[in-house]
Amino acid sequence: MSTTTEAQKTPQGAHKAETAIWPEHYAPEDIKAIAVIRNWMNERNYSQAALARLARISGSSLNQILKGVYLSPPRKPLTAIRSAMRHADESVGIAAPVETSVFRLGGIACDMARRYRNFAVFTGYVGTGKTFAVKHYAANHPNTYVIEASPTMTPQSLIKQLARMVAGLEKGSIANKFDGIVENLANTDSLIIVDEAETLTPHQLHTIRRIRDLANIGIVLCGTEHLSGLIKPLHGQFDQIRSRAGFWPETVHAITAEDAAALTQSAFGAEEVAEDVIARLHAYAKGSARMLVEGLIAAIREFRKGRPLDVRLVDAVARQALCLSGRSVAK
Repeated sequence: MSTTTEAQKTPQGAHKAETAIWPEHYAPEDIKAIAVIRNWMNERNYSQAALARLARISGSSLNQILKGVYLSPPRKPLTAIRSAMRHADESVGIAAPVETSVFRLGGIACDMARRYRNFAVFTGYVGTGKTFAVKHYAANHPNTYVIEASPTMTPQSLIKQLARMVAGLEKGSIANKFDGIVENLANTDSLIIVDEAETLTPHQLHTIRRIRDLANIGIVLCGTEHLSGLIKPLHGQFDQIRSRAGFWPETVHAITAEDAAALTQSAFGAEEVAEDVIARLHAYAKGSARMLVEGLIAAIREFRKGRPLDVRLVDAVARQALCLSGRSVAK
């Protein structure tokens, strides 16, 4: 004698979990993830709008996913949502990274250079978050070495610094240290990141290129828009580096509105932040993550004194604490 199971009672094209009937393109793991998300939001008093901003997806998409009416398999946005939740939990009492478009692009540049053992060129305007992105990558990936270039750095000091980091070499000639660097890095998954690379001289850049060629490792050159102008000319003095660049996206000019929303929401946690407040902060920041986080948001936290988080507060803090006039933003 056969019995009718719950699955057989479920309409074709859908399956049942707990008391809800989900579309067939919702996998069991997706349904479990949705339950985790709902519990997380309830426990931390997070609104859908706040979580959507952190995850860099639209509020309507999050709502559809949670209701089971999202038309596509929800695996990718659910992964972004879970990542945003993790970052929110990690940010309690510390400065946790927000996965802005610049942060992600920096990670891609590092991954591409490491995987294909060539050059990646990662450029952006001052304050967009390049350095934070590559330093966070280095802190979380073994065998990654960050060199902070400066106008006073010489090829010799570059080699000395790398020799200490890579091989622990303090003594010996420059030639011996160079050989020690190559020997320790040769054919490994190591990655060298050079920040502020626009300050490097031709001799320094050729030294880095030679290390890459001999050791067969990846190099990321990270810097301002001037770095592209230095390397980009065809048949110029840096053509050997240009020809080895396997990943070279366009220069980042500014953080996006979505980036500003995610950074702002992360700073204020579960507190509801109005859309006009986010828009005003983004306008004042003029594309700079540094101005937004270290300037505007930090000043609001310092001088808020219990006032509502509204546009009037943003304008007052911008004017009184940062000398930004109302003409700085579009009305």
